[in-house]
Amino acid sequence: MASERSIKIAIAEDQSIFRNGLTKLLNDIQGFEVVVAVENGQLLVDALQTTAIDLALIDFRMPVKNGIEATKEIRERFPEMKVLLLSMYDDVEFVELAIENGANGYLSKDDDAEEIQLAIRSAVETGYYLNDRTSKMFIAKMVHSGKIQPAFEASPTSIFNENELVILELICSEMTTQEIADKLFKSRRTIESARTLMMNKVGARNVVGLVMYAIQNGIVKSK
Repeated sequence: MASERSIKIAIAEDQSIFRNGLTKLLNDIQGFEVVVAVENGQLLVDALQTTAIDLALIDFRMPVKNGIEATKEIRERFPEMKVLLLSMYDDVEFVELAIENGANGYLSKDDDAEEIQLAIRSAVETGYYLNDRTSKMFIAKMVHSGKIQPAFEASPTSIFNENELVILELICSEMTTQEIADKLFKSRRTIESARTLMMNKVGARNVVGLVMYAIQNGIVKSK
């Protein structure tokens, strides 16, 4: 989708400075177009009745209709639309609340432009976005419960070689790149290259996507 036309984005955020800044940031990115920018969830839902949107960025705390309420209604009335909740919170409890109420993922307001761009493209293309800080245990819970249903390009046949499977197992055990490199007596760059190649094979946009693929297809077992 992103390569064919602009991703149509809506923003619901009651803080005008943040809303205006986010709008400008996204409009400056090729392939993104903010077509709705409003101050609460009710105005967003109203706008969606006449405006086609691919993805909405919705603040968690807003007057009139908050992020959770707006997300629930959007999921019922516009099931194909993607939703990312925005918050200052960055903990498992908030993430779980967002996803259980129909969000495709979340963003911290502290995230930089690169992370925001990654999140939007990931949500539109794969149906989910979680950042690399999200724990494997939480990811496994969401995947097994069906609350996250990621879409991958690769089939679950053996697409990884033996060395990649070893690295993937260590990634899923939440070891850092440097820890994996030290354990396998390889350079950090070698591990990074292998990780990138595996992500490309399955169509994942970050390490979380790679972990999801491994869990979803039984390549590694969740603890």
